[in-house]
Amino acid sequence: MLLENCVKIKIGGLTWMIKINPKILKKQLYENTNFILLFSGKFISQMGDVVYNMAIGWYVLSITKSALAMSVYMAIGTVIYVLVGPIGGVIADRLDRKQLLIWMDIIRGIVVALIGVLMYFGVQYIWIFYIASAILSICGAIFVPASNAIIPVIVSDEYLNKANSMNSVIQSITSIVGLVSGGVLYSLIGISGIFVFNAVSYIGSGILEAFINISAMTNKYISFEKNKKHVCRELVEGYNYIKSQKGFYILMWFASIVNFVLVPINAVFVPYIFNQILKTNTRNYSYVGTANAIGVLIGGFIMSILPQKHKVNKTLKVGMVSFSILSFLIFISMFMYTVGIIKPGFLITSLIIIFTLFGLSSSLVNIPLFTLMQKMIANEMLGRVTALFTTLSMIAMPLGMMIGGVVADVFPMRMLLLASSLLVIFLTFVLYIQKDIQNL
Repeated sequence: MLLENCVKIKIGGLTWMIKINPKILKKQLYENTNFILLFSGKFISQMGDVVYNMAIGWYVLSITKSALAMSVYMAIGTVIYVLVGPIGGVIADRLDRKQLLIWMDIIRGIVVALIGVLMYFGVQYIWIFYIASAILSICGAIFVPASNAIIPVIVSDEYLNKANSMNSVIQSITSIVGLVSGGVLYSLIGISGIFVFNAVSYIGSGILEAFINISAMTNKYISFEKNKKHVCRELVEGYNYIKSQKGFYILMWFASIVNFVLVPINAVFVPYIFNQILKTNTRNYSYVGTANAIGVLIGGFIMSILPQKHKVNKTLKVGMVSFSILSFLIFISMFMYTVGIIKPGFLITSLIIIFTLFGLSSSLVNIPLFTLMQKMIANEMLGRVTALFTTLSMIAMPLGMMIGGVVADVFPMRMLLLASSLLVIFLTFVLYIQKDIQNL
């Protein structure tokens, strides 16, 4: 006999009971208190993250004057996230997701605050940043799949695309405000103050998430044999689940390769251009990040008002063609600057325009992709699948950062940008001839 408002699902010989309040699912997004609390909390913590990430990257590059040193710092956090991500997905499927969100934010807030206090009293060593990066990555690897897996429980299928679009919009707004204010805050309160600012944002996010009405929806699953399963077996189960979805599985690895090619441009080459070639300040650099966020915001708004009727592969093609053109335009702009055709101000303006379009293209690809995943994957598997998809699509990013840091210190920047754009063009061609992705 089924429990009240429960759905019974059998997977791999196990019986799962998922309790969902149908009234919650039918609510419009603006009427859904749980949804508003979740994304308000994410808005606050993401604001702190944007300011923090910009300030730390700039600080490391400024004191070391090496793209490699900066990329090593960024790669550490990414490597740890990749390693912990799958386990974080299992945890998100086993434990109360609301409590996970609260405690991951609180832990991050306390740790970052402590490091900020140490730095205020003069304890400023690079290894402190490494510790902070590691802890934030571990907590993030649990927070992300838990927050993603909650969404389809509190939001009905008809509003999923709008919910994901709103998530993209929130990320864009935080990036815009955070990047614009980040440069100012960095000059006013210094790197130690940035740590304290980020800590307050995490704790504030955790407080908001504590008010999510857990009685209105249940995100803990009742399994008659679940406790007997080992974490590794659950990881394998999640991986096999993705592998059984052939087109989605290939798309996951394709995303990993695309990230490998694009991440050096965004995370290494552009900061290096501003810091070491143009030798400008954080304000000019923040304009490019802000432009990218504005593009994401525009793309998120477009996706929120358009019905999701077409297949994902069509938006992927549009996105990859856009990435190809924009990557090549970055090379053209840098080439014209190095040969003296354009001035620094014109190069900065060009990068601002290009990265606005980059952000828009990213939204047109990422939002339908996450909506597809939330619709395809059973909710009791969604934490693991989300974590595995995110982890495997990111798995090449640390390598891309490291290679980008090494080559940026050795080869001319325009040569690196040309090679990157040609690789993106080649991947776009591969996407057009890959048959399994065409059915998504």
